[in-house]
Amino acid sequence: MILSNRTKIVCTIGPASQDKATLRRMIMGGMDVARLNFSHGTYEDFEIIIKNIRAVSKELKVPVAIMQDLQGPKIRVGKMPEGGIFLTKGQEIKLTPKRKTGSKNIIPILYEKLVSDVKPNGRILLKDGMIELTVLKIEKGEIHARVNNEGTITSHVGINVPTSSIKANVITPKDIKDLAFGLKHKVDFVALSFVKKAKNIRDLRNIIKKKKGNAKIVAKIERHEAIRNLENIVEESDVIMVARGDLGVELYPHQVPILQKKIIREANKQGKPVITATEMLQSMLNNPRATRAEVSDASNAIFDHSDALMLSNETAVGKYPVRAVRTLNRVATATEKELQKSEIFIPNISTDGPLPPAEALCASAAKLAIDTKAKAIVSLTNSGFTAREIAKHRVYIPHIVITPKKRTQREMQILWGVNKTFVQKIDTNNIIDHIRTLLKKHRIGKKGDRAVIIQNASTHQKSVILIIL
Repeated sequence: MILSNRTKIVCTIGPASQDKATLRRMIMGGMDVARLNFSHGTYEDFEIIIKNIRAVSKELKVPVAIMQDLQGPKIRVGKMPEGGIFLTKGQEIKLTPKRKTGSKNIIPILYEKLVSDVKPNGRILLKDGMIELTVLKIEKGEIHARVNNEGTITSHVGINVPTSSIKANVITPKDIKDLAFGLKHKVDFVALSFVKKAKNIRDLRNIIKKKKGNAKIVAKIERHEAIRNLENIVEESDVIMVARGDLGVELYPHQVPILQKKIIREANKQGKPVITATEMLQSMLNNPRATRAEVSDASNAIFDHSDALMLSNETAVGKYPVRAVRTLNRVATATEKELQKSEIFIPNISTDGPLPPAEALCASAAKLAIDTKAKAIVSLTNSGFTAREIAKHRVYIPHIVITPKKRTQREMQILWGVNKTFVQKIDTNNIIDHIRTLLKKHRIGKKGDRAVIIQNASTHQKSVILIIL
């Protein structure tokens, strides 16, 4: 039996990858999680994609989780003349919610409250930061600004305000409607855009509970406010995403590598899965090979201890979605082999001092597996808690998860180090024989090998067992 990589791969599904044949090749190439971007597409499109993913997953007998990515509040330019307008350095313009169509010196904005959110001398970035404006004054409900660098503005380009705090609700009416669709179709994860504080996560969780859903929440870290509230956001969330695109606009590009390490370190510390995203293999939109810089970037994200790496446009609209997945898979394989050689790369997650019983048990199981040179760690779990606690110690021993719940099996697809999952009910009176037979059957171990079993660490029925196959 071939065990999967420890680092997981999230792929955005779109026109280039939504058919069954392509999805099949992507899953075989290493895709673990399918992301649906609700900034684009119709419910009819998404329904077909979800059916295709589940059909191929069932056919291949490979679990694939589905992540719904909510759009969030989009601060955008309104309608501009065809072809857009060219702004010159030093030009003075007005941004206004009062106009429906722009002209040479007037840019309409779709978010009316931007006028009250910004202040004189503040920065406004247009077109993913390509054009910078300085706010001169606010007058009669309009923003007067000076253009700092030239460029062309077209309809509906994005607006960022890194020196101000946008007061728009993080969860929009569109998001609530989209969420209802996602929960109806039993998505496994819901990603929340433009998170500013832990309360945003709590608000979303309350909505999910009211709708009787149980999807896990992914907090996308892409705003400057989120960096200030990082520890609390990580604590409240189920999964963290380093959304480097908007993060590099909200702050400065040169800060992104440093923030990436900071965010991943905090997620590792709290034992929360973390995804590194955006422009991972961007050149593969049009080229069959990634650049050396992109490969290095992906490898470094693994050295930083990301649980998963995410492909966006590369698999949604790119020419080579399958090759992109396979490329990332090969990078993960090579990097993990190097990581395994030297313990200097393993994160120093503190286990000093008194730990809660469940965490202490999992830490002991991980240490026992290392000390006895076990061939496998087997987590028996209902909710996935036990597996997550084992994963945070980054043990390079095959990690097998057994759960009675298919949803938990899919949720494990985002978690570092889980090599194989089985959906089974275990006879608690015959655990050792059951596990011994299972591991041998799937060639995960041979006679005489050792394996560590840890059972339901989050409940009062805690046990760690060392067995010999």
